[in-house]
Amino acid sequence: MSIDFLKRHAQTLSEFAAATDARVSMNPGDHWLAIAANNQRQAASDAMQTLAVAYAQEAGELMDLRFIGPRANGSISLDAFIKIADPLSKAWKAAAYRIRHGLSEGRVGKEIADILNLKLAGIAGGSTRVLVTGNTTTDLSGESLLQSTLQQTFRLLTAKNDEFYDAVDAVGGKAAHYFGDAMREISGAGMSAEFTWHSLAGKHTWQGSSDEIKRIRTLLAAVAEPVTYTENISGSVSGITDTGKLELRTFEGKVMVRFPLDLTEKVQHLSIAKLTNLHVSTTKYRDAIAKRDVFRRLLIDISDPS
Repeated sequence: MSIDFLKRHAQTLSEFAAATDARVSMNPGDHWLAIAANNQRQAASDAMQTLAVAYAQEAGELMDLRFIGPRANGSISLDAFIKIADPLSKAWKAAAYRIRHGLSEGRVGKEIADILNLKLAGIAGGSTRVLVTGNTTTDLSGESLLQSTLQQTFRLLTAKNDEFYDAVDAVGGKAAHYFGDAMREISGAGMSAEFTWHSLAGKHTWQGSSDEIKRIRTLLAAVAEPVTYTENISGSVSGITDTGKLELRTFEGKVMVRFPLDLTEKVQHLSIAKLTNLHVSTTKYRDAIAKRDVFRRLLIDISDPS
């Protein structure tokens, strides 16, 4: 159904409800009329909620979390929902903090929560579908923190082994830990899951079957405590991607450096082939499965070569 249709439908129901409310005020003793008025108000409210969800989907702000299983046949226990939703919410906020400021640790304050503005939009039909909306408004640099956070969320959930550590580094270890907690709670509740994000660029879907959840949990559990240190890297700029990465060509070869949104403006002042010095935070992960070290770098600051 189109936005225009839903808008007209909600407006019509609201007008019917208002007219019936007016009749009730003139006939306070009419019990059946009062019941009809209450039903019409509820129908109008439901229509407005459906319209709000449609607006959110059109704006790329709607997430559809579907839980499937014998315990999710159109409803979900409150305890199970809270146990899943709490680490998911913490994971999104921790990932957003990492993406915005380049830090994994630290208190995620009200600023991040206000920017994301995550809200429970409703429960829809089809097993148990939980609808969540957020705020994709862009900042002064033209970046949307919620959009960047959800892009990295789906990248982590769908990452294959060779992409996994880069995906973990993008959201940060703290967020990855919370995602692991959410996977554990979904599995513990005897459910599988399907997460869908209706972004402006298209639909992103993660099919969280029991085997897939086990795969993600195994990969996350294999992430040993990383070693982090700072270093300076000098070279010429050979590329800047729209996914938040800076490519530098050094004497040792090509180096990829991720940059947080806070440093977007500084990065935009760089040009291809320009010599530059980067102060970076390097994290060394140990891939226990492949038995090798994986290095990921995050930009701290940029300085001109001396």
